[in-house]
Amino acid sequence: MKKRIILCLSLCTSLLLAEEKTTENKETIVLEKIQVVSIVESENPLKIIADPKNPIQPIPASDGADFLKNIPGFSVKRKGGTDGDPILRGMSGSKLGIFSDGQEIYGGCGGRMDPPTAYIFPESYDSVVITKGPQTVLVGSGFSAGVVQFEKNPKYYSTPAYDIYSSFKQGSFGRSDQFIDVSGGGPLGYAQLIATRSHSDDYKDGRGDTVNSEYTRWNTSLTLGYTPTDDTTFEISGSKGDGEAKYADRTMDASKLLRENIALKIIKYNLAKNIDKVEMQVYRNYVDHIMDNYSLREPPISPMTGQKAYSAMNPDRTTIGGNLKVTTEIPSLLLTNITGIDFKEDEHTGRSAMMKTSAALADSTMLSASRQTDFDFSQMGFFNESTIDINEDNRIIAGIRLDKHEVTDKRTKLGMLIYNNPNYNKTEKDTLTSGFIRYEKDIPDYGLNTYIGFGHAERFADYWERTKYNLEGITNANKSDPNAITSQNTPEPEKTNQIDIGANWATGDFTTSISMFYSKVNDYILNRWFDENGNQMTVPYGMGTTTYTTVSNIDATIYGGELSASYNITNEYKIIGSLTHVIGKNDTDNKPLAQQPPLEGKLSVMYDDGKYSAGLLARFISKQDRYDIGAGSIVMNGVDKGETPGASIFSINGGYKYNKNVSLSFGVDNLFDKAYIEHLSNSNVSSATTFMAQERIYEPGRNVWFELKTKF
Repeated sequence: MKKRIILCLSLCTSLLLAEEKTTENKETIVLEKIQVVSIVESENPLKIIADPKNPIQPIPASDGADFLKNIPGFSVKRKGGTDGDPILRGMSGSKLGIFSDGQEIYGGCGGRMDPPTAYIFPESYDSVVITKGPQTVLVGSGFSAGVVQFEKNPKYYSTPAYDIYSSFKQGSFGRSDQFIDVSGGGPLGYAQLIATRSHSDDYKDGRGDTVNSEYTRWNTSLTLGYTPTDDTTFEISGSKGDGEAKYADRTMDASKLLRENIALKIIKYNLAKNIDKVEMQVYRNYVDHIMDNYSLREPPISPMTGQKAYSAMNPDRTTIGGNLKVTTEIPSLLLTNITGIDFKEDEHTGRSAMMKTSAALADSTMLSASRQTDFDFSQMGFFNESTIDINEDNRIIAGIRLDKHEVTDKRTKLGMLIYNNPNYNKTEKDTLTSGFIRYEKDIPDYGLNTYIGFGHAERFADYWERTKYNLEGITNANKSDPNAITSQNTPEPEKTNQIDIGANWATGDFTTSISMFYSKVNDYILNRWFDENGNQMTVPYGMGTTTYTTVSNIDATIYGGELSASYNITNEYKIIGSLTHVIGKNDTDNKPLAQQPPLEGKLSVMYDDGKYSAGLLARFISKQDRYDIGAGSIVMNGVDKGETPGASIFSINGGYKYNKNVSLSFGVDNLFDKAYIEHLSNSNVSSATTFMAQERIYEPGRNVWFELKTKF
């Protein structure tokens, strides 16, 4: 591990020492500032660049998934008021890459209580870049759905200066957010301090029922940069955050959501004649997560003792990684090339205390126990992505990457800690390839930009998929024997082949974009939490039974796309609409693929004269009658349980710009207090004792909010 970090550091340092001082400025990204946005628009149907500091209805996001759900093609599995799991084109979990300032992050909970986006505070970033489909190899391994990059831009002050940005939000259900970003510096360096806090009480749905959803989250970060020349940056950053959250979809809540991060980044522009940019980064992310059934709720009564039973679990996760990228340009060949390596080491551990007689005893038992590693992952990837400009209007982009994966199964027990693990201490290795080629053509005379791309992605099974097992495979007649399980197969890597096609057209006051995809997935990794009747899967054990979940490989077909359009009626009035649809099929079992979102449309009418703004947003959700009861993704209780009705939801927003530094936004979400559910929402475990009888979690009812922003 240390050798890999030293290799990246020494290679980048040697390149920097060889450079001659240049005066060409750094790249800068300027994002258009819009007061209130109801639907995120895209000038490129394949890649979307959004500004996370812009308020987007519904109420501005508290975490990464909250922000993404407003972008066409995205859905979110709701489990409470925060920490939803994002889904792009019906694909979730490790099929979708989530990166924070170039770093791949994970959660700790085995049931996805804290997905990667739970640790993302959107306003802390300068831009969000979304690439749909397997159409880049520059970040991470095997992401078939796409990649989401929450990015920060390095600062540079040619003269001493400072910037202050702050926002303050208030809303229904006790929602209260505070955010401040202070930065400043001079020609030799800069500093940036960011602090954020978000809180909400339990919300009420459209029926007036209270949903277990209260949360409080905070995060602080400090970045220090050294800029010896205007094209050289050394940056070190650190952050720490924590919080707690209540969930409606499970019998435990998060009493601790600690994340600590430290990173070093080096960027050098114009290193040599054809070396345009060199980037190096190393980082360490640590997540310490506690979930229990007593800190934020009343513990259950044990049927065996008739007394309250206190239980707690404390997984943690350490991810150490890095990357090195070199961008070269050869003008004579009209070629831009990005070559690099990335790596990560990822260890997950856990400890617990179950069925104790008091909270104090559960805490002391758990915290005094030693942590036990269950899985230890490592990955190293080599990649190259090239752009060839055939001429001004035609280009080819192609990339390929090779990843070496390794995982060691450290679990000693399976099946509620009953059976010995036949894979204990076994190491699995694999070398996977991914790549794509895309042709882009611009037709300026018609205001048209088009593309067609072919992508291939191979994905190593993740931590959550490997924690599932198949107890049906027990061959020992005595299922009470700890050695009853003689073998356990692990999922084969997913292999996705996908075609992406799209176009963007602009003429006068009208613009539209369309992106479509067709994907064949071999060895699609499918989870099953319940049988096809919605009953828990069990095998006999002793005088009773023990439950289990399974993971299996199937072949699948997934296709669909997104359509968006906008029209400037006048200089002040604008109308925007979008339509998204995904169809998934389980080819192996000849049935619908589980956990696919329904057809959805959005329509927004906006007014903005530069000082005042107003908007109306209508969201139309079709019913979903394609499902596979009991099957789903790696998210606990995120499974199909039947048909979901459609819904129409209306919201309004407005804004007032006092001057260039101060603005106010406000909105009313779910204006008519509609009672509705999302098809991909998890089940509310408090509503019934059996899975099929449980309702899905209803969405928030009418929500009034405002946001005050200042910038100097």
